[in-house]
Amino acid sequence: MKQSGRISIFMLACVFSVVVVIFVLVFSRESLTTVGGRFMDALMRHDTVALTKMSMMKGLTDEQIQKEWDESVNVAAKYYMFAYHIDGASQSGDTLGSIRMKVIKDIDHPGSYDENFELPMVKVGDAWKVDVRSISHEMFPGLPR
Repeated sequence: MKQSGRISIFMLACVFSVVVVIFVLVFSRESLTTVGGRFMDALMRHDTVALTKMSMMKGLTDEQIQKEWDESVNVAAKYYMFAYHIDGASQSGDTLGSIRMKVIKDIDHPGSYDENFELPMVKVGDAWKVDVRSISHEMFPGLPR
């Protein structure tokens, strides 16, 4: 028999858990490594739309950035294959950061080995974006300039 005005501890814990999950999902921001991983994945897949959304190139509109990426991944590096592993991230201030990663260039060739690279990041508004013009050309051939 239930008594009026009492709540079970189990129900209270369930409600609290749901509130915490909703709070975390609503107020969590993407980390540097998450954005860097999505950028590198889009670069591997030659996804110019995703690359455009995550790129920062001062003085260019989104349409111009997408055209630059299309030229880069579908013409200059059409058959270029690589693999990557993110080692970590460092943030130097509120709006600057970088991703440390190992990249295996030309993964389809025997004798390929991993090399250390950094992916420079800039915070634009509330979102982290990759500073494309600061990426080393040794990491990916034909990067937009």
